[in-house]
Amino acid sequence: MNYEVCQGGPHIRGRVLPKSEIVLQPTDEEFYLSMFGFDNTIYEHLQVHRDPQTGKSTVAGFAGSYFAEFLYFDLDREGDLPGSLEATRDLLKRLYARFQLSPKHLFLSFSGSKGFHVGLHQSLFGGFAPSPQLPTQLNVLAARLLAECHELTLAALQTKAYEAKQAGTQFASVDLGIYNNNRLFRVLNSRNKKGRYKVGLTSTELLTLPLDDILALANTPRLDYKPEAKLTSLTPIAELAGLWQYARTFDMAAFTKATLGAKNGPAGPGSIDRDFFAPPQPGERDNTLFKQACHLFDHSALYETHVLQLIAAINQATSEPLPEADLQRIVRSAFKTTQRHQATAGSSVLTPTAAATDGVEIWSNWTEEWLDYYTQQQSPMTCLVPEIDEDQQQSFKGKLAVLIGSGGTRKSYFAQNVIAQNVLGYGNRFLYSSMEMGKPETVNRFLDMYFDAEQGVPASQVLQGYARQSKEQTRELLRAGSQAIADQLILTGNGGKTTADYERDIQQTIQLYGSLDGMVIDGLSAMGGKGEETERYSRATLELKELAKRYNLFILLICHTTKACAAHTRDARPFVRGSEKILDNSDFSLCFANIIDTVKSTPDNIQYAPHLAHVKYYNKRGSGKMLNQLLSFDGLRKSFGVSAAPLHDYPDHDTFVREFNKQARKAASDNDPF
Repeated sequence: MNYEVCQGGPHIRGRVLPKSEIVLQPTDEEFYLSMFGFDNTIYEHLQVHRDPQTGKSTVAGFAGSYFAEFLYFDLDREGDLPGSLEATRDLLKRLYARFQLSPKHLFLSFSGSKGFHVGLHQSLFGGFAPSPQLPTQLNVLAARLLAECHELTLAALQTKAYEAKQAGTQFASVDLGIYNNNRLFRVLNSRNKKGRYKVGLTSTELLTLPLDDILALANTPRLDYKPEAKLTSLTPIAELAGLWQYARTFDMAAFTKATLGAKNGPAGPGSIDRDFFAPPQPGERDNTLFKQACHLFDHSALYETHVLQLIAAINQATSEPLPEADLQRIVRSAFKTTQRHQATAGSSVLTPTAAATDGVEIWSNWTEEWLDYYTQQQSPMTCLVPEIDEDQQQSFKGKLAVLIGSGGTRKSYFAQNVIAQNVLGYGNRFLYSSMEMGKPETVNRFLDMYFDAEQGVPASQVLQGYARQSKEQTRELLRAGSQAIADQLILTGNGGKTTADYERDIQQTIQLYGSLDGMVIDGLSAMGGKGEETERYSRATLELKELAKRYNLFILLICHTTKACAAHTRDARPFVRGSEKILDNSDFSLCFANIIDTVKSTPDNIQYAPHLAHVKYYNKRGSGKMLNQLLSFDGLRKSFGVSAAPLHDYPDHDTFVREFNKQARKAASDNDPF
């Protein structure tokens, strides 16, 4: 996720930074961020789009996906600050009366000039899906929310807003014109050119303080201000989620034409001008042809071959036509892009049955993908064990691996090591779903893997001590240390997710960051869905396998065992909890077991070696290779590696018991005086 950063005034534009590199701190100058974030294609856009007057890069015309964390309302009355305050208080009361939305769950601020900002976090709506149409969708959402609060139809609201604009005012003091693609928004604790700072307000302050007291608060930055609730963890309100779904599917062009007429109303996102399909100019060919192909896919029932013919005809009319191979690439990319957008808009996942009926293709399509697969630039990956990497030819994409073992066999540690090695060593992007472990513990583990231990103390504990001494200095240390990871590690911690939820996570990651290489789900037992456990697990693994193929991902799924499986059981497959279909639906399995400490253990009191582990690999769908490997485990770094010690020096449970009893009988015989 990336924002345009304008420090020094709204005229200083064209600089875009990843969110992780933006430092927000009090400043005596004007400081703005773009209201909407951009996906990673913004950097390509900036390279080719420049302001014709200044020659500087511009975000104007960006055609990629936007994202937003908040739906903002901007309330102001020109020259009437008391009126702006009263209108803001009125909106808060109406939101509570209509949706039972507590003012404590809102992000409230005074702009430092002539108005107030009210922010509703996306969690209240169930999350805003990134999209090229997101600014328009949020415009519809804001209007519909305002209409609901004032008990108006949307058409009546638009009429009132239009009449207010003609009179030089705004309906309910709300500016519904702020939701454009490149809108800037003032940063909290930055100073307005009129001398006051934009400051956060509590609900009590906004609802009860006299205006003079609010103005006094804005004379200096408010360093101690925090929202009254943890906004990212708010539970969605069903009615707000319904309005968001309404806004996503709303036809703005048709509505505007019907209510105000084409002459008065602005063009909607679905409208095109008469020159839209004109031959592109040199330097704009790829981008223009891509947009034209996307529009044909979005607004017609044409097949891919038909769209290719039309785009080829437009291409031939240009002064410098593109080669046929480039056209095929552009049209294929447009087809995949529009299909992803349609899947997101529909909020549904293609089940295997649907995929089998809706995804039929001719032979040449498959051979074309075969050519792409074996001629594309390889993106190597690792599964930590060299013999496994060799057996898989370091090609794990499109595959589902199940990690099986009883509790305490360190399956999650292994999966997290796979993520760390692929992110840091190979530059792959991974999505990690931690449904059974809290955020602090998840962060602790990755900190231990990333930072060195100090004097025998894990890095996470060292950093916890630093944080208690100086939160800001520790934040800067973490920020600097995270630059190597950047946006390569994506995290989600919500439990009860279904395969449909994971597909939306995948689509959102691709739209925001451009690609995704792998996903770890920890674990299967925490996934949601209908039906008995066996049915759910069978369906989930089959659907996850389809996701791996559809999005070309390496998916690692952590599975638990029945209580009959001991922590030292080296082949846990017969004990996998739920269904044998879990194994049938996967490409390969990894079983984890603890190593018995033969010195400290007896058959009745098994003790485990904390620095060792055992993994059993079975390549079911490929070579059929089976491997038993001894692993070393560094408790300080929480890291795995292949152990150089011979595996036969560490017996399994049956061998240990047999040898222990043999030694006990021998000792008894040696001590027998007869």
